[in-house]
Amino acid sequence: MAVVVMIRRNLGSIKEKVLGKLAAASVPADALENSRHFIESAIRDVTVAAHGLTRDALLRIKTHLAELLPPLSPNITRKIVDDAEKETSIGTSDGEKEEKIHHRQNEQDGGVSVGAPFRSPTSSPFSSLIKPLSRL
Repeated sequence: MAVVVMIRRNLGSIKEKVLGKLAAASVPADALENSRHFIESAIRDVTVAAHGLTRDALLRIKTHLAELLPPLSPNITRKIVDDAEKETSIGTSDGEKEEKIHHRQNEQDGGVSVGAPFRSPTSSPFSSLIKPLSRL
């Protein structure tokens, strides 16, 4: 999930710069607060979509490897992909580790986020940017 953390970090940096420039331009406080909420919502939508797409890609890799390599059992191909994912995440930063912990807690809670209501990535202004999964 390094991609998700990287996206969140980059967009968070952009958010801070945009809000700083809006504050310097003497934007009224309520408009600034509305802008902050909108930007945070957009960031949340994009990171949820990226997380879902990453999970979908890993699932597709696991299932197709099992089909392409019949001598290997599906359990072995799943383990190979899981091990490769773990190996790539060994050198992750603290922010990425926190993201993984948060993700695991969400899975343990039944996938329900405690802090905010779930919003489908397709219900955002960015829904037109998300390709249907059949085209990936």
